[in-house]
Amino acid sequence: MAKIVQTAGRNALGEFAPDFARYNDDILFGEIWNNTALTPKQRSMIVISIFMGRGLCDSSLDHHLGFAKENGVTKDEIASLITQGAFYAGWPVAWAVFNRAKAVWADAENSADSAIECPHITQTAGRNALGEFAPDFARYNDDILFGEIWNDTALAPKTRSMIVISIFMGRGLCDSSLDHHLDFAKENGVTEEEIASLITQGAFYAGWPVAWAVFNRAKAVWAK
Repeated sequence: MAKIVQTAGRNALGEFAPDFARYNDDILFGEIWNNTALTPKQRSMIVISIFMGRGLCDSSLDHHLGFAKENGVTKDEIASLITQGAFYAGWPVAWAVFNRAKAVWADAENSADSAIECPHITQTAGRNALGEFAPDFARYNDDILFGEIWNDTALAPKTRSMIVISIFMGRGLCDSSLDHHLDFAKENGVTEEEIASLITQGAFYAGWPVAWAVFNRAKAVWAK
């Protein structure tokens, strides 16, 4: 893996905010992005997912979309990430990200051989909890979000779990539904080292208080 070198902090804020510039260039990019617990491709997906969770669709997102493409995220993969993200971050956010992603991947072709073989995921939680009270929502949850999106082979379930946890961090959601997705991430093959690295990276993009809250829940899941 080629070492990632960043100078944007010092270039833009070296005189105005030298401490922030150093943390940006030397810590966030110099250490976190070069930590081999996760690949640069995975880290790009994590950051874009956090941006979706926060509803941030500005020039910094454009930078990270371009960086994701450089790090090997394909047109199929980014489209699948944003589609999944729509269910967790909302349709308006997904539309905004799609409009920017289309420009970045405008010259890219679909990856005909990108399908990943995965065990089929079946979900009944929607119908179990809300089948009578909100049958349409229950059907969309079980048949569409899990039945179709989570079983879309453009991304592995492990990657999808990382995407969802990152969106939760972006939204600052640390409730029982996060516990479910942390458990699901572990089932899908996310290791203790990987989840720790994901949350550490997420701290810089979603904030330290959110990271502490997620760490407290993740520790309990991986202690089992």
